[in-house]
Formats: sequence, structure tokens, C-alpha cells
Amino acid sequence: MMRGVNVAVLALALSSAAVAAPSPAPKPAAAASKPKPAAPIPLAPGVRRITLSAEGRAIAQRIMSVPDPRVGQIQAEMTAIRAEKLKLVSGTSIDVDTIEPLLRREEALQSELRTRQNERLLTLLRALPDPDRLALLQNLANPAKPQSSKPAEPTR
Repeated sequence: MMRGVNVAVLALALSSAAVAAPSPAPKPAAAASKPKPAAPIPLAPGVRRITLSAEGRAIAQRIMSVPDPRVGQIQAEMTAIRAEKLKLVSGTSIDVDTIEPLLRREEALQSELRTRQNERLLTLLRALPDPDRLALLQNLANPAKPQSSKPAEPTR
């Protein structure tokens, strides 16, 4: 389940942040000297960033900017199922035979959504150059851990 959530978060981060700030224009003095390879450009803001090269960022933007219309349909149907489940469980008695098809349909939709997200990620990985592919996969394997909101207490 967490892997599917990670992929969803990654897909959202890639699609929303793929249009990161453009790389600065080289200064005239720097243009005359030997050009240096550009440093990786952060793709998504946050504690830990997925850094992709300019080429990788362009590829990610091209792939992730095309919306999947079925994902919207799946999410709308899942929202409707959740609303119906809430309505069913708010009563005094729960009919298991009524709620079972809803749970089965929700499970199938979650599976389809996860499959679509994984296919999109695989398409992106196949299109990226090796260094960008490595950076993306390392971030998926070792995602940033959320920081605690309260400060650490001093030890006595």
C-alpha cells in the first residue's frame, strides 16, 4: 500500500513540479570560457529533492504532463463508493451482503489505479538517461522521512 502511495506522491510531485524554474542564462564571461556541465536541477521542493538533469526534467515534464483520463474516473468512482459506505455504516445495523460488493469494487479500483501509476513510472524510467533514472530510483527506495514537529527534548 505504501509503495502505491509513494508512486502517487511521486507522480503528483513530478507532474506539478516538472515545470521548475528555468536554468539561469550563462554570463557573457562564462560563455567565452569552457562550458561546465550543469548541476542537477531539483525537481520537487521539500526536505529531500529528486534532482534531475535539464534533459531528465524535460523528459519528466513531457511524460507526466499528459493526464490519464481514467485516473480521474477511478478517483471519482472511489469517492462515490466511500460516500456510499459512510451512508451504509451510519445506520444501526450493517448488511454485510450490501457492503461487500462496494469493498470488492473499491479494491479493484485501487489495484487499477496502482497499476496505471506504476506503468506511468516505468514509462518515465525507460525514457530517462541512466543518471536521472538512478536518482529517481534511489529516492523511491529511500524516501525522505517527515521531520517531527516538536523539538527533541534534551537528555538528562
